[in-house]
This record gives sequence, C-alpha cells and structure tokens, in this order.
Amino acid sequence: ILLMLSGSGLAQSPNYFLFPDVMTSGELRHSIGLGLADLPEDHVEEASDFIRGPIFNYQLRYGFPKNFSLFAAVNSNLVTFHFSAGPRWHYRVDQWSIGLGYDLAYWFGVLNQFGYKSKVHGWFNYPNITIGYAFNQFAVSLKGELIIQTSLTTKSDDVEVSNSYNSFNGITIGVYIEQSLWKDHIVIIGLKMYYAKFYYPVWAALPTFDRYFYIPEITIGFNL
Repeated sequence: ILLMLSGSGLAQSPNYFLFPDVMTSGELRHSIGLGLADLPEDHVEEASDFIRGPIFNYQLRYGFPKNFSLFAAVNSNLVTFHFSAGPRWHYRVDQWSIGLGYDLAYWFGVLNQFGYKSKVHGWFNYPNITIGYAFNQFAVSLKGELIIQTSLTTKSDDVEVSNSYNSFNGITIGVYIEQSLWKDHIVIIGLKMYYAKFYYPVWAALPTFDRYFYIPEITIGFNL
C-alpha cells in the first residue's frame, strides 16, 4: 500500500521489468532478487533448513524489433542452479499490456554434505502469458505458466534413475507490483503460487509424492 501511494519525485516513464511492456530494439534491462517458499508439511519433514534457503536470482530482458524480446534468468539456492531463456512477444494498448513467451530451462544440483551424496539434472519447458496494467507510478502484472518436465536424472550414492519423457508437472500463477524508486531503478514485490507435483529447489530431499501441492513463494527484486 505504501508503494502504491508514494509518488513524489519518481520517474515519469519507468522501465519496468516484469510488466510486459514493449521494449525498443537493443534495449537491456536486468534485475536481482530473491524468493522464499512456504513448503508443505510433507516436504518440511524431509528437507533441511539449508535446502530450504532463499533462492537468489538474476534476470535480464533484451529488446528486439517487432515487439519481441529475449528473457533469461539464473536462479540458485547454492546447492541448485536453474538456467532459463526464451523469447517474448509483447503488445500494448493504452495502460494495458500483454506478453506471450516460451522458456526452456536446464537445471542441476549437487549436495555432498549433511549425510547426502546426491546429484540431479533435468530440463523444463515453461509456456507463459503475462497481463499487466500500468498506473501513473507503479505497475501490476499477472503471470501464468505451465511447467512441463522433459527429462530428469537423479543419482543418490551409486543408484541413478533417468527418464526422458514429457510430463505435465503443474502450473504457476504470480502477481507482481513494480514501483519506481529513482531514475530507472524499480523495486519488485510479488507472490508466486505453485500448484505442482515437483518443486525443484527441494530435490535433495528426494521427494517421491505423486500428487499436487500448493507452494506459495514470496519474491522481491530490484531493477538495476
């Protein structure tokens, strides 16, 4: 509420990051941030505090002609690294804007401490859509995406299990508020809700549940 009400001395045309605005060709925007999830009881009983640590991220957007842009991100909680990239197409009418995208992600994790000797790596696909509305000094965006797992390989001690078939893992829905601070610097606050069978940051707990879980993740970022 304070972010929404504050407005004096702010930039007139903020370069929002998650708001699906049209970018000029050659324009670069990037941000840093972190997220923290509230895990279900089934996961909390098995995951250590270290595995459940904050997820740090670095994200960038690069503008191309014809309303296209490239989105890329790196996420990590120190034992897990998640790399994603994909195209976006944007269209804006007055204060409304929409973005369509498709991200391809490779991720891996290694944990040889706390009694664990485990490794994992795999691929995800994330078809996504974002709808946003820009107010005078802040913007609100709603983003939804599908989580499609295309491969997963896990290794615990000397036991290795792999699969390479496409499977629907779930969906995410996120709401984000972006507020100008000064010049082109933006603060990003959001809530991302997972409805998924497999939440990759807790892979080291070797979850084997075959059902969907609601997992809320609070995020905060800063547009550099």
